[in-house]
Amino acid sequence: MLNKYLALTRSAWMLSLEYRAEGLVWMMTNMLSIIMMVVWMSISRNRSVNGFSTGDFVAYYMVGLIVRQFASAWTSWEMSNEIREGSLSPQLLRPIHPIHRHVTANWAEHVMRFVLLGPIVLVVLILTPDAHLFLTPISISAFLFSLLGAWFITFLSDYAIGILAFWTSQATAFTQAVYGLRTVFSGVLAPIQMFPLVIQNALDWLPFRYMLAFSNEILLGQTRDERLLFGLVIQWAWVVFFFILTRILWKLGVRSYGAVGA
Repeated sequence: MLNKYLALTRSAWMLSLEYRAEGLVWMMTNMLSIIMMVVWMSISRNRSVNGFSTGDFVAYYMVGLIVRQFASAWTSWEMSNEIREGSLSPQLLRPIHPIHRHVTANWAEHVMRFVLLGPIVLVVLILTPDAHLFLTPISISAFLFSLLGAWFITFLSDYAIGILAFWTSQATAFTQAVYGLRTVFSGVLAPIQMFPLVIQNALDWLPFRYMLAFSNEILLGQTRDERLLFGLVIQWAWVVFFFILTRILWKLGVRSYGAVGA
């Protein structure tokens, strides 16, 4: 299995190198985070906003750029096309589940994006003296663990939506709906602390917060001790939920698969 993964990873990496300009273009579509950072910086210029200073907003959105690039997925679009066009059929004959090809392609693209984006984020943080990060062995370890959890939730939920193409030709409509909810409630537009308390409490139990805001809060020192442990438990409970959901949907979907060439 390791050799198969290495082969798939090499292939995905070479493809990402070939289309690195496309990856840069997709990164530029995330300018919404930069725009929102500028907006909140202007609001907090002379005062703190719900505990956030101007430097805090810079740190939040810069870390958020890394998290968002890492915990992103587009598998539902590819799955929808493969199922509708029948190109999934030959993949089902191979001795490895099709999901592994999507995983390696996703990770290869993330590495390429990080190479391009990482230096920019680092320079912005260095040039902003008030942008402080809470860097301790525990916080860094928790951040990396939460980042992996954020990727699992995003990827598996997106994969589950792609599987819906077994039953509907409009699976991407679900993708767009979930993307809209994620943009609002994961912390892309604004930190969770800017929402009313009742919404903050609800987001503690929903998966959206754990796709971005939770990781940001760890590295900014806003989530520690019991609150940190609680967040990690809830986050990985959602990982398990989406893992089980994708397995069930896949087994049911393959049974009803009837695209061209199936």
